[in-house]
Amino acid sequence: MSTLKNRWIHTLAASALAWGAGSAQAITLTLPTTLIDAEATFKFSEMSSTLMTNMGVSVSAMGNTVANDGGWSFMMPVTQVALSQTLFPFATTPVSGEATGSSLLIQNNKGALALSNFELDFKRNILMADLTTAAGTTKSFDVYAFKVDKDLHLSTTGGLSLDMSLTNMMLTTGAQGAFMSALQLPSFLSAALPLLDFGTLDVEISPSLRFGVSDKPFMANVTAVPELSSSVMLGLGLAGIAFVSRRKLAH
Repeated sequence: MSTLKNRWIHTLAASALAWGAGSAQAITLTLPTTLIDAEATFKFSEMSSTLMTNMGVSVSAMGNTVANDGGWSFMMPVTQVALSQTLFPFATTPVSGEATGSSLLIQNNKGALALSNFELDFKRNILMADLTTAAGTTKSFDVYAFKVDKDLHLSTTGGLSLDMSLTNMMLTTGAQGAFMSALQLPSFLSAALPLLDFGTLDVEISPSLRFGVSDKPFMANVTAVPELSSSVMLGLGLAGIAFVSRRKLAH
């Protein structure tokens, strides 16, 4: 237990010794966090959740993801982080993070898409995910651009812990097109999506242990929403006309 809880701090210390005193060159440390209490919480903004509700769009959790706060906040276990470490000056900066095994299903009555196996790229400030639609899956698709509102805070009291906050989650140009196409959104939204702040992402990592989190990639399956055939649409139209005609005769 204690070995796992202090694994990060031991890794940092060993890496620092390997580079030796006086080294000013940065090293990248990749740390597995499947067994550590590491969580990323994505919270949709009030504006984005209201817009999606009005458009008949819902979001649900799949895989490792847990929904809370009325269904617009989602906790995704972090499964791996990479940090850049320098000794002189002593500084730790984030390089990347992964939430493998987590997934969000976004759908309405016209279509659906899934975002799975999230990745944070701090060199580009981009959140990536496997994008799945009825047409198939695109790996490591650029979904959101973000800003770092709260820089990485590092504490070694009682074991290594990290926390940071990301804001202004804005859909990339490619993601805007994917949302419009997969959900068959009305054309006027193409002008609104580039301006819409989708929310925040808070990352908190502590040395406490956890179990039951899968680090296997989640394989989403999104099926096409069947279109009504022309004969069915004609039948519905005739039924509507007959209904209106009966109401007029009744009056």
